[in-house]
Amino acid sequence: MKTLMKKVTIVSLLILSSVILFSFNKSNENTNFKQDQPTECRYGQCRATAASTGNRCLHCVSNEGDSYCWQHK
Repeated sequence: MKTLMKKVTIVSLLILSSVILFSFNKSNENTNFKQDQPTECRYGQCRATAASTGNRCLHCVSNEGDSYCWQHK
């Protein structure tokens, strides 16, 4: 009877650990995304462009009339 309990416990732990590992892998997939489209900005989007890639900055400007975000001022 004790060996049966040990087997059930081991199988339960294996199933539980598999479920936990699978759930962590699924949640990480959703957080690693790249934003292709600019977001809706209240005062407009930063006009800076990366020299190495040519991609436009996706940050929003802080104040009305600004052309660049906090990072590119």
